[in-house]
Amino acid sequence: MSGNWTFKDASVDAVVEQRSKRIIGPINGSFQQGRITLLVGANGAGKSTLLETMAGLRALQSGSVALGGSSLWEKGKRGKIRLNRSVLLNTGIALQHSESQWFAPKTSEEFRFSLKPYKLTGAEQEDRIRKAMKATGLPSQLADADPWTLSGGQQRRLSLACLIACEPKWLLLDEPTSGLDTAGISQLLNVLQAHREAGGGAVISTHDLDALLPIADEVAVMEDGLLRQGVPAAEWAAAHLSDGAAPQALRVLAELQNASIDVPRSSGGMKLWPSPSELAGSLASQFAACPQEGMKEIMPTRLVQPAASTVTAASHQVLSGDLISNHRVQEAAKVPPGLHQNIIGATGLTSRFDPRALILSYVLLAAAILMQGRWAGIAASALLTGLALFPLRAQIRPWMKVIRAYSIMIAAIAFIAGIQLKPLGFQWPNAEFTLLKFSGLLIVMLLGLPMLAMVTPLRVQRAIEQTFGWLGRFKVPVRSAALTVTLIFRFIPLLGSEWQRFATIAHARGKATSQLGSLPVSMLFPVVIPYIRSLLRLAEQLADALEARGIGSPDGKPTRGFTLRFKTGDVLLMLAALLSAAILFYLKTVL
Repeated sequence: MSGNWTFKDASVDAVVEQRSKRIIGPINGSFQQGRITLLVGANGAGKSTLLETMAGLRALQSGSVALGGSSLWEKGKRGKIRLNRSVLLNTGIALQHSESQWFAPKTSEEFRFSLKPYKLTGAEQEDRIRKAMKATGLPSQLADADPWTLSGGQQRRLSLACLIACEPKWLLLDEPTSGLDTAGISQLLNVLQAHREAGGGAVISTHDLDALLPIADEVAVMEDGLLRQGVPAAEWAAAHLSDGAAPQALRVLAELQNASIDVPRSSGGMKLWPSPSELAGSLASQFAACPQEGMKEIMPTRLVQPAASTVTAASHQVLSGDLISNHRVQEAAKVPPGLHQNIIGATGLTSRFDPRALILSYVLLAAAILMQGRWAGIAASALLTGLALFPLRAQIRPWMKVIRAYSIMIAAIAFIAGIQLKPLGFQWPNAEFTLLKFSGLLIVMLLGLPMLAMVTPLRVQRAIEQTFGWLGRFKVPVRSAALTVTLIFRFIPLLGSEWQRFATIAHARGKATSQLGSLPVSMLFPVVIPYIRSLLRLAEQLADALEARGIGSPDGKPTRGFTLRFKTGDVLLMLAALLSAAILFYLKTVL
């Protein structure tokens, strides 16, 4: 499949701070095949998100994205929207963080995983691997190396090599020069130019215009999630000669032209500026042709012998001019709201209540709910829980799928509990009893879900240390226990995020068309061992981090960044929980 990428009112949403938010779009425009387009813009403008959307790693909220007339998303056999596999096979993406896509124990296995969707013979795979490693400057002996042991630059090369080995029509590269040395950048440029000569296209998100602008055909700008239609690279360069975002070579040429110095035009075809030898030769010939006393006609005094005041003015211009405006300097100097609270361990919702007050209130209410044995008590529990959760509904929203799945499971278990085999029939009392008990558990689960957003691991650790610290006098390892609880809180979310990483790998490199965020059934068993290996690697990194912070060193009096103290809100919370529990206990006795 070949053709241009086209976007029509394409938009992508994401959950930000527990709320759905538009992160890019509506996007309208196109990227032309056979051309290299640079995607530029400020951090957070949406460049990476756009590339991930083109690679099928982000679901569209609205609009359409198509390659050569074929939609990226299409209807499957059962009417469900799924990814178009033919589009995926002609698209390859190299993510911004190379290390996020490794999972195999050997580099060669990473190659084979990327090539598997293309159904090549063993000989064809080996030939492509050899050519890709050579093109990216990877030594052949690294084929048996663990990808995680490679340097950052080597991992970046490996990411590109896995991509070009698949020979896609389109390359989507996110900051491809990051971590590369001069030789690596040169090889990257050669790969991109060869890809274009073969009729392929590339969209590259980058801040390194010095390296990539000379070979680019177009420059497109992302701004606040919107795509500005691309313009020819030479036109963009001419319009941004003096901008801070412009390559250093363009800024130097602008200064020379302002100083009335003739600058030779490049003889390199697509190059936007002359080579160093061309520029040096031109300057030398101009200087040689002028007497020493006439140098001022070519180079003003400020360029030949700058005075101290001129240097000071120039320094001020650098700090307050195009490169870094006064406004940006002032903004950089400002302390963002809540930064001090972040430093001491909590901000916003997580600092509203003392963890001890939250946990005690939760345990008290959970005990009262689980004691209910009639539907009236369950209804009262649901009402009180609903009143408590209404202000926290934003924290519940991300868990709606889990809640629905649990509710369906309760109904299924209750139905099974009511089935009678001899004689065959259905016993409603048995089903009702099961439904009653599991409904209580559901309410307790709902009550506990917001706590994940209201308590940080560090505050839980501090709460344990302050509450039970006195036991340390009796050699009870309170600090170790508190640290263990904190690590559990921190490590559990990593299990889910690591699984999401594997799902991303399956879609980005395995060309899976299953629902985003999930692994295809065919990949579940093969990834079990790599997933366990990855968790062990994370645990090893965690152990290294703890050792670097001095955890496990001889006991000493620790320095606390903050101390928990009960506030009025904590007292009111516990009183409300106590009153609610009393009501439920009363209902238990009278019903």
